[in-house]
Amino acid sequence: MATKTKTNAVSQVIFSNPTKSAVQAIREDKLVEMLKANKGATVITIVARTDPKMRKTGNPFGADEVFKVARVNGMIGWNYANSINNQRDREGNTADFVAQPRRWGVRISGTPLIEHKGNYYLEIKVERVLDHRFEDSNGNELDETTSDMVKTFLPVRKQSATQQTEKPIILCDYRLSSILSITYKGVCYLVAH
Repeated sequence: MATKTKTNAVSQVIFSNPTKSAVQAIREDKLVEMLKANKGATVITIVARTDPKMRKTGNPFGADEVFKVARVNGMIGWNYANSINNQRDREGNTADFVAQPRRWGVRISGTPLIEHKGNYYLEIKVERVLDHRFEDSNGNELDETTSDMVKTFLPVRKQSATQQTEKPIILCDYRLSSILSITYKGVCYLVAH
């Protein structure tokens, strides 16, 4: 990804800091250290720029032409099985859920991090998607018509068959190199990659 694109997106992060948190720069390696030291469930907000998985058939958009920028609020350092069982209990169901092993990556014990093929990913329990938009490869926001066309090629999110809850618990893994900013313990960190 071009440095100019990162710079454009990061500058927009500063202006989308509605909590008016203190803003600091952080290198990705220091972010890894900070997340490894995280203890317990912690509320965070991230801004991530990802390459959305789109259906290829009939899709006029090529690889690396469209990116999704999303501001997501959630929890790190949480326990997936406990969250599912708590939700089952709230819904009056048997709280006997047992999580299956990960399909990819290695969980770094005691941290919200996953390591996979030399990359780090942040495991987040998504509470809310606060905002999102689609951009071209230069960081320009796509107009509404083009964004609507992009959405027609996105796969429909399937609810987990194993959770057996009315309200799903949404787990997302964000590659650290896609995170532009993270608001963590009252500070908005702009991530330098």
